Amino acid sequence: MQAGLARVDITPSGPVWMEGMLRAHQSTGVHDPIFAKALVLSSGSQISDAIVIVSMDLCTSSLSLCQEIRDLAATQTGIPSDRIILAVTHTHSGPAAVGKLNPRADAYVKDLPAKIVAVIKKALAAMAPAAVGCGSGREETISHYRRLLADDGHVVMNWETWPAERIVRTLGVIDPEVGVMKIVSADASAKPLGLLFNHAGHPNVMSGDNYLIAPDYPGRAEALLEREYGGTAMFVNGAQGTMDIDGLKDRDWAGVERIGRALADAVIDTAKTIVPRSESVLRVDTCRYAIPSRKISAQEKTWAEAIIQQTGGVIKPVADGVGDDYKAGLFLRLAKVQHQDIPMEQTCLALDDYACLSFPGELFTEIGMRIKAESPFRHTYILGLANDCIGYVPTRQAIREGGYAVTTRTADESAEDIVVEQSLALLRRVHGCL
Repeated sequence: MQAGLARVDITPSGPVWMEGMLRAHQSTGVHDPIFAKALVLSSGSQISDAIVIVSMDLCTSSLSLCQEIRDLAATQTGIPSDRIILAVTHTHSGPAAVGKLNPRADAYVKDLPAKIVAVIKKALAAMAPAAVGCGSGREETISHYRRLLADDGHVVMNWETWPAERIVRTLGVIDPEVGVMKIVSADASAKPLGLLFNHAGHPNVMSGDNYLIAPDYPGRAEALLEREYGGTAMFVNGAQGTMDIDGLKDRDWAGVERIGRALADAVIDTAKTIVPRSESVLRVDTCRYAIPSRKISAQEKTWAEAIIQQTGGVIKPVADGVGDDYKAGLFLRLAKVQHQDIPMEQTCLALDDYACLSFPGELFTEIGMRIKAESPFRHTYILGLANDCIGYVPTRQAIREGGYAVTTRTADESAEDIVVEQSLALLRRVHGCL
């Protein structure tokens, strides 16, 4: 097995629009630098045998941006574009690379592809014999199930100040699994080269009131791991569509430190149990399909038009979530493309009896847990927000219940069944190569 890791600073040099929350103005400074980190793995002798995973400290990506980067990287390295996975950590304190909630940081985005290709080439140049192993642990304090049932029957998000005595119950459970890939040198020293770690969560400890660029708690966990373990630490998010931090507690830099410390500790504890192997065989495959777009009803369109008439299209900043002013504009935009299917691409890479499955959006945690439970592999990790960001993909049940992510989704309710079917078929196909 050959492995190479590298990182590059992608911190903006000046004020930029930020993503993740509806903000009033551009960033005012940098609290912590943000990075793009690359891992290249290969168990073959050809450059086309390699696979690349890139983790970027951004909130969202887009199909066009990812395809531009992947095509450029393929041209300059020889690694096929469908063997390049570009994932964002989903920090809500990063530059607006897409412009979903705020204007896109155009000048920043223009320079981004060259930086990402540079870090891939740097990781490729660092390729050396390595031993790799995977393992699973648990972290149960960071992520909370954010959809709560109120006593009047509606869904309350866990950042909303609804009276606690009027909350009936949470509407689901968290996924506490921490997946870790441990990479060390293949010689007797077993020098730590890197850790790729996966956990389902929402890196928005710092709310929309924050105007400082930062990687939030995943970046803090990475920094702690690199200092205390060694090598390059890379976070990749999971199926986090129904996960969140505690929305009403520790929404400050001390909270970032506390949560980052908890995640780093879970990763270190898991890494201690892993015995890397140099003879592992890497297996990779990709599937492409489409899911129907959400249909906007006549009633929703009429409501949206009335809201736009009241607001004049002006959208007010909010610390968490979105208001009716934003949803109205979204409904009208979705109505124009509701007959266009959403393209989907997923890549599965497997080492021994462990598999990583990419997903191009915010998959509801229940769907991710179902895929993991029915996967033929001993452990399966969902690499969320990878190679695109189509938004939330909720369960059919959640769509019936309502709530924030349901009202802002772009996918039809049939997406759940299609994604599960396609994901499991891909996992079974790769597993059949064992």
